[in-house]
Order: sequence, then structure tokens, then C-alpha cells
Amino acid sequence: MTGRLLTPDEAAGMLGITPKTLANKRSTGGGPKYIKLGPPPADGHRDNRPVRYTPQALADWMESMGRTRPLWRE
Repeated sequence: MTGRLLTPDEAAGMLGITPKTLANKRSTGGGPKYIKLGPPPADGHRDNRPVRYTPQALADWMESMGRTRPLWRE
């Protein structure tokens, strides 16, 4: 992996959405791939590890959201 890791605030800014929307997408599995830094917590403990995104993960997710034709019919 090369390049800088982006914070959720930076990633949300690049995507044009709020950090809250990005967090909601992360929790439902509908957002870009992300990385959790550090070792996982012990069983029964909350996972408070920092979340980071790669610029490539954001680009891939934006590309996957593109449409090739209108959703309506004329």
C-alpha cells in the first residue's frame, strides 16, 4: 500500500458527503473499504480503533456508484 491514509473527515470531504453519512455507510456495509488501525479489542470490548481510508478505496467506490444509463425512461 502506498500513499497517505485519510481520516473519515477527509474522506467525507473528498466524497462530498458528511462524516455522519460516511459513518452510517460504514456501519451498514454500503460505503468504501476502510482500515481499522491497531490490534483488535479483547472480546466483549468496544472497538474504538481509528478508521482510515486509502485514496484508491474512495476512487474505487465512487467508480462503482456511477451509472451508465438514466434511471428513467423518456
